[in-house]
Amino acid sequence: MSAESVDDHGVEDHEHGVDDHEHSPTGWRRWLFTTSHKDVGIIYMWLTIFWFIVAGAAAMLFRTELLTPGDGPFFNLLGYNSLVTLHGLTMIFLAAVPAGGIFANYFLPLYLGLDEMAFPRLNALSGWLVFWGGIMLWWPVVGNLLGLTGLPFNGGWFAYPPLATRMSTVSVDTYVFAMFILGISTTVAGINFMVTLLNEREPELGMFDLPLGAWGLGIFTPILGLYELPWFMVGVSFDFFQHAFGMGFFDARTGGGPLLWQWLFWLFGHPEVYFVAMPFLAIAGEIIPRFSERPVYGYRAVIYAITGITIMSGMVWAHHMYVTGLGQIRYLYMFFSMAIPIAFIVYIFSLIGTMWRGRIHLKTPMLFSIGMILMLIFSGMDGIIMSQAPVDVLVHSTYFIVGHFHFTLFGVAIMGFFAAVYYYYPKMTGRMYSERLGKVHASLTIVTAPIVFTLMDELGTGTSHTMMMRRYATYTYAPQLQGLHTWTTAFAYVLGFAQVVFAANLLWSLRYGERNENPWADLLDGQGMPSPEWNGLPYKPPTPSVVPFRQGVADGAGSAEADGGVETDGVETDGGVSDTDAPDEAVPDGEVNADE
Repeated sequence: MSAESVDDHGVEDHEHGVDDHEHSPTGWRRWLFTTSHKDVGIIYMWLTIFWFIVAGAAAMLFRTELLTPGDGPFFNLLGYNSLVTLHGLTMIFLAAVPAGGIFANYFLPLYLGLDEMAFPRLNALSGWLVFWGGIMLWWPVVGNLLGLTGLPFNGGWFAYPPLATRMSTVSVDTYVFAMFILGISTTVAGINFMVTLLNEREPELGMFDLPLGAWGLGIFTPILGLYELPWFMVGVSFDFFQHAFGMGFFDARTGGGPLLWQWLFWLFGHPEVYFVAMPFLAIAGEIIPRFSERPVYGYRAVIYAITGITIMSGMVWAHHMYVTGLGQIRYLYMFFSMAIPIAFIVYIFSLIGTMWRGRIHLKTPMLFSIGMILMLIFSGMDGIIMSQAPVDVLVHSTYFIVGHFHFTLFGVAIMGFFAAVYYYYPKMTGRMYSERLGKVHASLTIVTAPIVFTLMDELGTGTSHTMMMRRYATYTYAPQLQGLHTWTTAFAYVLGFAQVVFAANLLWSLRYGERNENPWADLLDGQGMPSPEWNGLPYKPPTPSVVPFRQGVADGAGSAEADGGVETDGVETDGGVSDTDAPDEAVPDGEVNADE
C-alpha cells in the first residue's frame, strides 16, 4: 500500500510511492491541477454533498408552498415550477449521479491493487465537469436575482416538449449545456472506470476474485451509463435545435413525432434509476459482511442477480408510456417489469442471509445499509404495483409516482450513499466523524423517510376527485388534501433537519474529529476476510462452508475455527458462523451488538 499522511487541514495527502509533495502543487493548486484518483474522489465528495444540501433546501421551500391549497407564500406558479425543476435536476445529476463517482474514483484502484486510474487526466476532467455543470444549471437563478435573465428553467427535470421547446428564456440554453457537460463527465468517467478494471487490475485477480464493490463501480454502473446516456444526449440535442432554430423534431405540424422525446428520454430515464443505485447496492455488499462478521452469502448469486437487473433495466422503459397507446406490446414491458423484482429478491435475501446469526455491529454505516434494504423493499412493492398497466394508467400522473420515485432515488441511492460515506470517510479524510451524531442522522432518516414517501403515495391514491396530481403547484380542486400535505411537510422538515446534522457532522469532523484512518481495524483484522481497500492485496472473496447453511448453524457441522481463515473441504470460511465455536466473550447468536 502507498504511504499516506494527513495534512494540516485534516485531509489526507495520499501519495503513490513518496512521502511528501515537494514536487507537487499545494493549496488550491493541488486541487485544481490534481490527477490523483484520491484527490478527485474527495472533489466529487464535497461537490456531491454541497449540491445534495442545495437540492434538499429547494425541497423544503416547495413543501412549504404546498401547506396551503392555493398559492404559497414564496413563489408564483412559474417560480414554483422552476424550484421543483431545479430540485429534480440537481438531486439526480449533481448529487445521485456523482455520488457513485466518489467511491469509484477513490476506491476502485484500491480494490484492484493499483496506484492510479487508467486515464488520470480524464479522471480529473470528469470531476471538474461536475463543478461547471452545476454552475451552468444554477446560473439563471443568479441572473434572475440580479435582474439579468428571466426565470430559471421550469420545464421539469424531464423537459417534455412542447413546454421546454417553446420557452424563450436563456435558461433553456443553460439547461441544455449543463446536461451536455454532465453527460460528458459521466461518460468519460464510466469509460475510465471500466478500462481500469478490465485492463489494469492485478494479474492474479480473476473476475470472480473481485469484491462486489469493484463489480458495481467498474462493471455494472459504467455499462448502464454508456447505454443510457447516448439516448439522452440525442434527445437534448433535438430539444435544443427545435428551441433555437425551429427544427420540428417533436412538432407534428412539421413532420416531427410528438412522442419522440418520451421514447428517447425514458430509454435514458429508467436505466438511470438503476445507474444511481448500482454503486451503493454493491458497496452495501461490502459493508454488511464486515459489520456482520460473515462473508457475503451467495457471492456469485449476487453477481448474477445484479447482471440480470442491469440487462432488464434497459428493457422496461416503456412502462412509463402505458398512457400513450402502446397496445398489446405493453404486456411485454409488464413481464420484464415484474421480472426485475425477482433479481432484487436474490440480492435482498443474500444480504439477509449474510446477517442471519452473524455478530451484527450497529455502527452508522450498518444502520444505513439496513435502512437501504428496507427502502428497497418499499420501492420494489411500489414497482410491482405500477408494472400493471391498468393501475399505472390510473396513478401515472399522481403523487403515487412521486412517492415511488423517492423511495428508489432517496431510499436506495442516497441512503446507500450515506452508508458508504460513513464507512469510508475516515480513510478519505484521516478524521473520524461523530458516531453519536451519525446515529442521530441515521435514526431520523430511517424513521421519517418512509413516512414522507408513504404519505406521498397516499396523496396519489384517493378517488379521482382527491388524487394529488404531480407537477401541480396548487390543489384548490381538492382542498381536503391539505391535511395529508401538512403531515408530509412536517415529516419532511424532520428529514431535512437530519441532513443538516449529516453535513454538520462531516464538516465538524474534518477539522476537529479524532485522527483515525481506520476506525474499523480491530473489527476487520479479526474476521479473516481480507478487504483490499483497507488491507491491500492479495484478495480472494471468502465464502461460507460447503455444509448446508442451516445445518452448519444448527449443529456446528463443518464449521471453521473461530479465528477465521481455516479451510473446510477446501473452502475458506470466516469463523463467525457456528455458535459452538464462538469465543466466550462473543455476543450470543441472534443478539445485536449495538454498543461497539
